[in-house]
Amino acid sequence: MKANKCGHEWIIKLTQQEEESDLDSALIQIISDLLEVDNFAIYVNKNFSAPIPPTLINSNSNLEQLSPDEASLLLQKVTQNKIRVIYAFSSTTSYVPIYHFGKVVGTLLIETEQELPERITMLAVHILNIYANQLGLLYKSRLDPLTELLNRQTFDKKVIEIVSGNGFLLPRNDNNKKRRWYLAIADIDNFKNINDNYGHVIGDEVILLVARLLKNNFRIEDYVFRYGGEEFAMLFQAKTEADAHVALNRLRLNVAQYPFPQIGQLTISIGFLELVSIDTVSSIVNQADLALYYSKNTGRNRVTSYSELEVNNEPKIDNSIELF
Repeated sequence: MKANKCGHEWIIKLTQQEEESDLDSALIQIISDLLEVDNFAIYVNKNFSAPIPPTLINSNSNLEQLSPDEASLLLQKVTQNKIRVIYAFSSTTSYVPIYHFGKVVGTLLIETEQELPERITMLAVHILNIYANQLGLLYKSRLDPLTELLNRQTFDKKVIEIVSGNGFLLPRNDNNKKRRWYLAIADIDNFKNINDNYGHVIGDEVILLVARLLKNNFRIEDYVFRYGGEEFAMLFQAKTEADAHVALNRLRLNVAQYPFPQIGQLTISIGFLELVSIDTVSSIVNQADLALYYSKNTGRNRVTSYSELEVNNEPKIDNSIELF
């Protein structure tokens, strides 16, 4: 799609996108139409504040893909609103910054025979900023407003991405054993008592503090969600189920030992399972819920794997919501 001199049609197209993948596709096509060359690569850190390497969004780029370390170094060298041009042999490499509210979050790397006209590069800067703004709006729409964890609406999409093999935020350089994905659901024990005895303001503070403990317990490339109310979901990677159990038990202990203001100590119960096959999200969540209910019904403040229920021939579990 060609645009007028100010790129008005391109800007409209970007701001109409409501899905991240569609936004990426629109940007790639627009940049291709603008530059009229195929030798470009777009690297973006889509988590904005998280210190992770920018990832390549046009995977079919003709340029050699940078390693995570090389991409991070490139991002450090690009400064806001300043285009870098490097001449080498018979080619010219241009680095166009992508920035969001004063922070560089990515770069457009272009290789051409001659330096691009200033009008083209400045229009590219403008388009990339519109893209970053729309990406930021989509990012905020995925967050729970209280905890700033990923929200329930994002959970289903992320589970589908992972079971279909597309969920990795960062590449793994692990030649010994491939890491596997696990889903855990955690629930604050006796949370209704907190609201009843201390009020909903303190209850919200407890949810916020637990959310921070959960987020700090996992890696940047894992995902933590506020699933609903006092319930949280975690999608994380571990080599074995035993390793996953250890990580979740460490989280449980961290919460149990944390001095919550006014409340003192509280505990969480956790159920988890490995994501081993393509299944419906509701079926996967139901299995994690069964493990969680087992933790609740056998004393709380414990971690249970769904596989333990299978070993025990899945004993009858009370699926009722805890009200006390």
